[in-house]
Amino acid sequence: MKDIFNTIVSFFILFPIVLFILTFIVSKYILHKRKKSIGIAADITTFLLFFSVTHVFSVIFSKNIGFELVICSLIFATVLTFLDWRSKREIEVGPLLRKIWRLLFILLCLFYVFLWLFGVIRYVLSYIS
Repeated sequence: MKDIFNTIVSFFILFPIVLFILTFIVSKYILHKRKKSIGIAADITTFLLFFSVTHVFSVIFSKNIGFELVICSLIFATVLTFLDWRSKREIEVGPLLRKIWRLLFILLCLFYVFLWLFGVIRYVLSYIS
């Protein structure tokens, strides 16, 4: 049972898009709202993307960036909080956290796709030469 759980978690870490799609389908079936379902799927997948990006980066470059990724995310959140405070003067915590989390989702997805493409190109070039 423990091996099956580890296999499923490992699969989702390697392919977080599958978790995004499954979460979207389930929440769309339950809520019948496309926009809300995308948000829920993005929120759940963001947590997994922290592990996925760290793992793919360590496979490609043999360096662990987990701590650096968390620090960069905290700096990003601090900057967004400051910008939100400067524009509104009153910080609404819920919407601000949602904005930070969704922007982290977009950034981590872009970084993840970039790392996969870089890894594939690097592997093909090493195979050719």
